[in-house]
Amino acid sequence: MGKPLRGIEVFMVYVDQELCCGCRECVRFCSVDVFDFDTQAIPARPQNCLGCRTCEAVCESKAVIITEI
Repeated sequence: MGKPLRGIEVFMVYVDQELCCGCRECVRFCSVDVFDFDTQAIPARPQNCLGCRTCEAVCESKAVIITEI
Protein backbone atom coordinates (compact mmCIF):
# COMPACT_ATOMS: atom_id res chain seq x y z
CA MET A 1 0.00 0.00 0.00
CA GLY A 2 1.31 3.50 -0.88
CA LYS A 3 2.01 6.39 1.41
CA PRO A 4 -0.94 8.64 2.21
CA LEU A 5 -0.94 11.96 0.38
CA ARG A 6 0.11 14.99 2.38
CA GLY A 7 -1.49 18.39 1.99
CA ILE A 8 0.57 21.05 0.25
CA GLU A 9 0.51 24.57 1.61
CA VAL A 10 0.46 27.28 -1.04
CA PHE A 11 0.68 30.97 -0.24
CA MET A 12 -0.30 34.06 -2.19
CA VAL A 13 2.12 36.97 -1.72
CA TYR A 14 0.72 40.43 -2.35
CA VAL A 15 2.37 43.84 -2.01
CA ASP A 16 0.04 46.83 -2.01
CA GLN A 17 2.06 49.24 -4.15
CA GLU A 18 0.14 52.23 -2.80
CA LEU A 19 1.21 51.38 0.76
CA CYS A 20 4.79 50.26 0.02
CA CYS A 21 7.20 52.89 1.37
CA GLY A 22 10.32 51.32 -0.17
CA CYS A 23 11.97 50.29 3.10
CA ARG A 24 13.20 46.97 1.60
CA GLU A 25 12.75 45.13 4.90
CA CYS A 26 10.77 42.34 3.20
CA VAL A 27 13.62 41.83 0.74
CA ARG A 28 16.20 41.88 3.52
CA PHE A 29 14.43 39.44 5.86
CA CYS A 30 12.94 36.94 3.38
CA SER A 31 15.00 33.77 3.74
CA VAL A 32 13.68 32.18 0.53
CA ASP A 33 14.18 35.10 -1.88
CA VAL A 34 10.54 35.84 -2.72
CA PHE A 35 11.01 39.58 -3.35
CA ASP A 36 12.83 41.76 -5.86
CA PHE A 37 13.07 45.50 -5.51
CA ASP A 38 12.94 48.22 -8.15
CA THR A 39 11.39 51.32 -6.65
CA GLN A 40 9.06 49.15 -4.57
CA ALA A 41 8.93 45.54 -3.40
CA ILE A 42 7.79 43.01 -6.00
CA PRO A 43 6.89 39.40 -5.16
CA ALA A 44 8.94 38.00 -8.06
CA ARG A 45 9.08 34.40 -6.81
CA PRO A 46 5.88 33.79 -4.76
CA GLN A 47 6.21 30.04 -5.30
CA ASN A 48 9.17 30.13 -2.86
CA CYS A 49 7.00 31.44 0.02
CA LEU A 50 6.95 29.18 3.09
CA GLY A 51 4.26 31.20 4.87
CA CYS A 52 6.47 32.29 7.78
CA ARG A 53 5.00 35.82 7.55
CA THR A 54 8.27 37.49 8.54
CA CYS A 55 7.85 39.92 5.64
CA GLU A 56 4.45 40.96 7.01
CA ALA A 57 5.91 41.47 10.48
CA VAL A 58 8.82 43.66 9.36
CA CYS A 59 6.86 45.76 6.84
CA GLU A 60 6.47 49.14 8.53
CA SER A 61 3.73 50.27 6.14
CA LYS A 62 1.79 46.95 6.29
CA ALA A 63 1.95 46.65 2.49
CA VAL A 64 2.82 42.93 2.44
CA ILE A 65 -0.07 40.47 2.75
CA ILE A 66 0.39 36.69 2.84
CA THR A 67 -2.68 34.51 2.31
CA GLU A 68 -2.84 30.71 2.39
CA ILE A 69 -4.70 29.41 -0.65
